[in-house]
Amino acid sequence: MSQFYSKAAILVLLFAVLISPTSALAQMPEQDQTAGEDQEASPKTDPGNMQNANQQKKEKRGEWVLAPIPIVNPAIGAGLAWAVGYLFPLSTEDKISPNSVVGVGGLFTNNGSHAVAAGGRLYFKEDKYRFTVAGGSAKINADIYGVGKWAGDRGLYLPLTFSGSAFIAEPLFISIGKSFHLGVGFQYRDLTLKLNEEEWDLPDGTEPPPAFEGILDEVAPDLFQQRTVAVGPQFQWDTRDDAYYPRKGIFLDSGIDLFAKALGSKFTYQYYKVAFNKYTSLGKHQVLAVRGMGCAAAGDHVPIYDLCLFGSSNDLRGYSAGRYQDRRMFATQAEYRLSMPSDNFVGRFGIVIFGGVGAVEKRFSDIDWDGLLPAGGGGIRFRLTKKDHINFRIDYGIGKVGHTVSMGVAEAF
Repeated sequence: MSQFYSKAAILVLLFAVLISPTSALAQMPEQDQTAGEDQEASPKTDPGNMQNANQQKKEKRGEWVLAPIPIVNPAIGAGLAWAVGYLFPLSTEDKISPNSVVGVGGLFTNNGSHAVAAGGRLYFKEDKYRFTVAGGSAKINADIYGVGKWAGDRGLYLPLTFSGSAFIAEPLFISIGKSFHLGVGFQYRDLTLKLNEEEWDLPDGTEPPPAFEGILDEVAPDLFQQRTVAVGPQFQWDTRDDAYYPRKGIFLDSGIDLFAKALGSKFTYQYYKVAFNKYTSLGKHQVLAVRGMGCAAAGDHVPIYDLCLFGSSNDLRGYSAGRYQDRRMFATQAEYRLSMPSDNFVGRFGIVIFGGVGAVEKRFSDIDWDGLLPAGGGGIRFRLTKKDHINFRIDYGIGKVGHTVSMGVAEAF
């Protein structure tokens, strides 16, 4: 799971489990093209063909998916995320578009965080048009370390509670060829931020220690209720050979969120994001996956929850999301994936080894060698399905200031 208290915190489950472009549930297998190839006999007169036709009809119907996912995250504690989705083709005659998905999900953890959301990702007209929509509400208890690398290194944090509701829509209505998709995104959030006094447990009337004054000054403008509204262009370039376990191809996802008072937002600022994944096959059972991403937040005041969050979206595993955050961020990583070369039960297992480096700063030009944040680790995989390569994953990552254990369905990127 990712971005537990960033701008997508309210809708984290839907993005991470149901409608993320890189999620295993975002796209379903292509329909079986071998069924019904024999067209010589008429299904009206041949009982065998009638049975095949009925079988095809059943195969074209949607199916339900239940995904319980354990959570072990330093930012929000341990618990369980769950999702119930229904995957189906909008048109049974469309053999190109991935199956659409709609669903509902939620999460709860032992630190009192909980969320519920509903939404879907729809594909139209042979994948010429894509439409994502989601809405939900949440209460997230998380620790804020302040802004900048030095704040993360210091290790002091404030326990804050983020609560509220949100709605997003992302229609990609311009298609260029088979791989390029352009559109616009919209998001509306109504949030309340406050100090989690139960977690901090200060005596009545006691002032916070002086060491925390800097963090309080940074989050003070974001406390209490506020509304943020944004629109902006979105772009995707997708040539992957498989949505579940890519062996070759690339996936580029980028966009700009333009928050403006004219739209009803409390603050005016901009959030830029870009992520690029490349997959290379090293053989039948081996894949090398490489990822690079960057983000930038600009404006007179950027809320604490809309800064670039290091460790979110699995960039990078080994860091708690939110310990390092600032207006600029980049992260790069490579992952070697090996599926066990066996036709029996052992063949359902796999291992990965990953490593990378990134950084956060106020400006990209301020990033230096000493400010880099390296990470590495490994994980195990278990194949959940026979026809398609969909894995359950457990990863252990080691960063500069600690470690993380992450679990989920589908690969980290």
